[in-house]
Amino acid sequence: MCKTMKELETIVNDYRSLKAMKEELEAQLKDAEREIISYMDSNDKLTETGKDFTVKVTTCERKTLDRKALEADLGSLADYDRVSQYRRLYVK
Repeated sequence: MCKTMKELETIVNDYRSLKAMKEELEAQLKDAEREIISYMDSNDKLTETGKDFTVKVTTCERKTLDRKALEADLGSLADYDRVSQYRRLYVK
């Protein structure tokens, strides 16, 4: 736990550096995912097995409620709102 401003500055600098590395790694990961999906699509495959891996591409579905349409039909949904609180860290 840091106790001085100098220690906090060091931790904030480390945080920024780690966050930048994380964003770069996430971008590289997305690029790799796109390459794999492109391979699967161009070869019309849903499954591919190599020496030490198996790749599967599936289609997923997610359902959500259209709150605006529901409120237009039923009126305000404020009585059904569930509010939770959490802490958020901002570092600029």
